[in-house]
Amino acid sequence: MNAERTARDTRARQKWQAIAAGTVLVVLSYWAIVFAFVASEFESGPPPGPALAFGLALVPFVFLTVAVISRKPEFGGATVAAMLLAVAIALPVSAIARDAVTGLVAAFGAGGIVSLRREVDHSWQARTWGVVAATTFILVILRLVPIFGLIIAPIITLPSIGVADLIVEGRAVQANEELDGPEEPA
Repeated sequence: MNAERTARDTRARQKWQAIAAGTVLVVLSYWAIVFAFVASEFESGPPPGPALAFGLALVPFVFLTVAVISRKPEFGGATVAAMLLAVAIALPVSAIARDAVTGLVAAFGAGGIVSLRREVDHSWQARTWGVVAATTFILVILRLVPIFGLIIAPIITLPSIGVADLIVEGRAVQANEELDGPEEPA
């Protein structure tokens, strides 16, 4: 039992390390892409191409980093699947939301769902709801306090997946305790 708990704690630590490292890369990629969109609005400003290229080039490394650090089996395939899903999600969400930031949050979140290793208790449904909640939150905050939304958008994306996993784990522990019944004093 103790070895199982130690292994579980190690996997949880790896998951949060993967989320932290991935978030750093998300922030770099996000700000490069946002800079490119802003720079494209000004004729006399810097060219947006290099910033956009840099930001988009970092995207696969976000998912690869998350997959490798979380010890996802077949991390190469997971990275490709995450990229394809990110593109498939980013375009329609950006079009519906009418802003690029919401689409980026949804894209990084969708890719994170695929690239982050899942344990037995974790579900892709809970992770999806976590990303949907983060994306909806950013959509609303961008309309209410735009600068705050711009700043926190890349920071909450991947952690929303980890929080969803924590909620599922908590419910699993609670269900196990209910099945076991009350503990007898020793």
